[in-house]
Amino acid sequence: MKNQEVVRILNTIGDILELQNVAFKPIAYRKAAMTVEGLTEDVEEVYGKEGLSGLQRLPGIGEHIAKKIEEIILSGKLRYFEQLKNEIDIDVEGLRQISGLGPKKIKVLYDRLHVRSVADLEKALKRHAVAKLEGFGEKTEDLLMKGLVFLKTKPRRFLYAQALPYVVMIQRELGGVRGVERVEVAGSFRRGKETVGDLDFVVVSDEPGKVMEKFVHLADVKEILAKGVTKSSIRFSNGLQVDLRVVYEKEFGSALLYFIGNKEHNIEIRKLALHKRYTLNEYGLFRLPAKKWVAGRTEKEIYTTLGLKFMEPELRENHGELQASLGGKLPRLLEERDVKGYFHNHSRWSDGNASLLQMAQRAEELGWKFISFNDHFGPVGIAHPLTLKRLDGYLKEIEQVRCKVGIRVFSGVEIDILKDGKLPLSTAKLNKLDVVIASLHLSLGLGEKEMTKRVCFALENYPITIFGHPRARLLNVREPVAMNLDRVFSVACRQGVFLEVNGAPQRMDLAGEQVKVARDVGCRFALGVDAHDVTHLEYGRFAVNMARRGWLEKKDVLNCGSVKMIEKRLQK
Repeated sequence: MKNQEVVRILNTIGDILELQNVAFKPIAYRKAAMTVEGLTEDVEEVYGKEGLSGLQRLPGIGEHIAKKIEEIILSGKLRYFEQLKNEIDIDVEGLRQISGLGPKKIKVLYDRLHVRSVADLEKALKRHAVAKLEGFGEKTEDLLMKGLVFLKTKPRRFLYAQALPYVVMIQRELGGVRGVERVEVAGSFRRGKETVGDLDFVVVSDEPGKVMEKFVHLADVKEILAKGVTKSSIRFSNGLQVDLRVVYEKEFGSALLYFIGNKEHNIEIRKLALHKRYTLNEYGLFRLPAKKWVAGRTEKEIYTTLGLKFMEPELRENHGELQASLGGKLPRLLEERDVKGYFHNHSRWSDGNASLLQMAQRAEELGWKFISFNDHFGPVGIAHPLTLKRLDGYLKEIEQVRCKVGIRVFSGVEIDILKDGKLPLSTAKLNKLDVVIASLHLSLGLGEKEMTKRVCFALENYPITIFGHPRARLLNVREPVAMNLDRVFSVACRQGVFLEVNGAPQRMDLAGEQVKVARDVGCRFALGVDAHDVTHLEYGRFAVNMARRGWLEKKDVLNCGSVKMIEKRLQK
C-alpha cells in the first residue's frame, strides 16, 4: 500500500525544491502527488499491471517522476529524496505539519532564526522571536503556536480515503480464502466517519484458522499484535491497526451490529432489548429469562424483532435515530446514484492539474449529467487565482467546452470571503455566473464573534450560491474556524444559500454532525468534490458519506433531480 508514502515523498520533494528556489519542478512534483492521492486503487497495483508505462499514463506524471515512483515501489525509498534532505538539513516534512507554515515561511525562519525542526520552532515561539520577523507578526506567531499544540495533542487517526485502499485489499484477500462466506468492514469506517482510528472486520467462516493465517500474512503487515482462533490484530507499516473477528453464520448480524457501533447507539439498543425482555450481545439476541437465541443472522432481523426499522450504519450515532425508527420517521438516505453531478471543480485556470475540457470529459465518462467549474478568484496567491482581466478568457473557454461535451457545464468561481466580509468581485460580475461559491481561505484565526459577523455579512450582501467548506478545516492539520454555526445556518437558510458538503478527503466539510444540525433548521445543501485533478472527480462518494451521516435525502440536495430542475434552483 504505497499511495501515502509516494504522496508524502513527492510533496516533500516539492517543498525542498521550492526552498532551494528551483523553478517549475516543485509544481510538477506536487501535481504528481495530487494524482497519486486521488487514485482509487493502489499505485503499486497500477505498476504491477502495466509497469512504468502505466505510471506515465497517469495525469501529470512524466518519465522522470514515474521512475522515481518506481524506485519507491520497488525499494521502499528514494535516493534522490534522501540526497535532497541531506542538502538542506531542515526537517521540512515535520515543519510542514504545522498549519500555516509553507516553504517560504520555513525559509525565513531558517535564514533568520536558524529553525531546523519543530523543536527549534517551539523554542523560537516561546521566546517570541517569530513575531518580530517581517511578514509574521503576533497573529502569525499565535497561529503557529496553536498549530504546534494541535500537532502535539491530536490523536493518531487516518483519513477515510487513506483507509479505503486497505479496506478494498483486505476484503479481496480474505474473500478469496476457501470457506469464507462473508467479509464485512465494521467500525467507524462502516459508519462513514471522515477519519478512523483503526479498522474492524467481521468474517463468516467455518474454518477460522485459514482466515487467520491469511490475515496475519497480508502484504505490508509490520506487526502481529495478537493471533487467536477467532480473533486477531495486526498493524501495517503506516501504523494502521486492523482487528478481525471470525464468526458463525448465525452470529453474523449480531457481531456486525456490535462492531459497527457506535458505543452509545449499542447501549440504547441493549436498553430497549432489556425493556422487551431480551438480552443482546455480539453473539445474538436472546429471550429472557431462559436466554434462548431468537435472532442474530442479520442486523435487520434483530431490529425487526425489537420493533425497529433498519437503521443505516451512518445514522448510528445516538442522535435520535432510535426515536425516529420507533416513530416511523427515519430518512430515506441519499445514495450515490441519486447524484447527477458535483459542484466545486478547479482547472489549470487556477490551481488545478487538468484543463477544463479534460475535467468535463472525465466527468462525462463517469456518468455525470453536469459539472460546475469554480476556479479560484481572490487574493489567495498560492492558488494562482483568476483576476478580473483573466475572467473573460476563462468564461470563453467554458463556452467552448460546452460545445464539446454532452453534459451541462456550469460557469462559476470559488471566491474568497475577505476579512471584512466583502467579496473581491462586483455583484454585477457575480450575477453573470451560474454558480458562485464563497469560501474562507484567509484570516482564519479570527475570534468567533468577528468570524460569524464576517460570514453573515457576505451571505447577506452578495449573490452567493454555495457557502464552500464552511468550517475551513483541514483534517489532521488544522482545526475548524471559530464560528457561531447556529447563526450562520440561520442566515444561509433565510438567504437561500446552499451549504457545501465538500468531499475532498482532507476537508469532509461540513461533517455529518453539522449537516444534521443545519438540516434541522431548514438549510439546503450542495455536494462538492473540490477536484483539482481528473482523479479527484471520484471524491463524490466521500461527500455522499457526510450527507448520509447528516440524514440528508434527495430533496435536501441541489445535485439531485433533473438538470433542468437544478438549473431552475440555481436561477432562484
